[in-house]
Amino acid sequence: MLKKFLCLILFLSFGKISAEVYRGAEYQKLSNDVSVIFLETNKSDNIFVTVCLSVGRSDDVDKSGKSELVGNIFKQELEKKINKNPQGYGVEMTSYVGQEQSLFSFYGKQADLPFYIKCLAKYFYNSEISEEELAKEKEKILHRSNQSMSLDKNKLRKEALRSLYWHDGAGKPLSIEELNSITVDDLKDFRNQNYTNNRLTLVISGSLKNKDEVVKAIEENFSNAKKSEIKRLKEPSHHDATIGFDMDSPQVKFSCVEIYWRLPNYRGEKSVYDNDEPFRTTSPISLEMFLIHLKTGLEKSLVDELKVASNVAFDYSFWNYSEGNLRISVQLKEKKYSKETEFLILGEIKRLASEFDKQKLVAAREELYKSVNVFSYQTNVIDTMNWLSDKIGAGYDYKFLKEYRDSIKNLKLETAEEVETIKREIVKFFKRDPEVISVLNPKGENDAV
Repeated sequence: MLKKFLCLILFLSFGKISAEVYRGAEYQKLSNDVSVIFLETNKSDNIFVTVCLSVGRSDDVDKSGKSELVGNIFKQELEKKINKNPQGYGVEMTSYVGQEQSLFSFYGKQADLPFYIKCLAKYFYNSEISEEELAKEKEKILHRSNQSMSLDKNKLRKEALRSLYWHDGAGKPLSIEELNSITVDDLKDFRNQNYTNNRLTLVISGSLKNKDEVVKAIEENFSNAKKSEIKRLKEPSHHDATIGFDMDSPQVKFSCVEIYWRLPNYRGEKSVYDNDEPFRTTSPISLEMFLIHLKTGLEKSLVDELKVASNVAFDYSFWNYSEGNLRISVQLKEKKYSKETEFLILGEIKRLASEFDKQKLVAAREELYKSVNVFSYQTNVIDTMNWLSDKIGAGYDYKFLKEYRDSIKNLKLETAEEVETIKREIVKFFKRDPEVISVLNPKGENDAV
């Protein structure tokens, strides 16, 4: 009877969270032009905006590196235009420039959002790319290559370029000569062909008191923008949670609670799998910041709740999308768990979603991408740590961790301090799991971390 009573309390509590705290998200498609996602929160007048430029789909992506050069120049010009405004608009910008998408995020006052939209549209349609800007971007890339992890100068530059640009069909990395051969006209042609209007997505979070004003600014500044139906992202509910684990694999040590959000149709394309169903996936980059926020929040708050409620530890993994679903998976280190645990996971995810704000996002980015500012070969380090995390989450043993620890010693680094720095960063990344730490640092070196 007591157990049933507790279940009822939990259910009522999370029902309240769903109805009053988590206010969900809205999606708006402005015909043949920009797409907008509103993540409405209970916060102040501050807003957080993510601009996502999609170069194309996987069958026509850039293999020349032009998308990264165009993206970096775009970010610099947008930042200058916004910050030079005489009224003193201040913007803190971050960026991610990749093969298929370029992501730019800025944070400011909600009242200034129409002005940000105007600056974005002005550069999107009318920007110039100068020889000076292109030369500066090339110089930055070559400078990074001189700080690569290899002492062999030829290999050194190849490794740096390999981490920045995707390979061509033969798997050959972009060469120094190919980089230097890219001209201003090449970049303009590439931008005009690939940065089309219907590949621009805005993700805006805040209390959104002036949402109509924002839509009006988009309609006025982007050609052919027309107001259309607003779709509400489906909130996750207890009925949307799927539960399971692989009974046939002796490697699997976890049970798993998975929660899905159904995403709207971002691109309006037909699915290659089902002609009757629109292709409902979107760029994984456009929701990256939101997922980082959830991931960090779960790590810091949910683990204690679960230990109290069900006496279990947990690991987690996130997928940005999977055929139209935002998938959040919490893996528990026992094969059976109670309904109370399900409610706790679901309720905590909803609570975290309602607190989507800049402070948590900045903290999350610093935690996850700390190594970016430490190593010139940051992509290798981050990808390796994420790969290790996935392996642990899948229930693999720790033999490969020992091999990875030993391989660190074989990296051709300039100083022993760099080797120790890598080890410390990896330990920080896995500090929630004592068994992993003991493998990476058998002599207890993690005590100093």
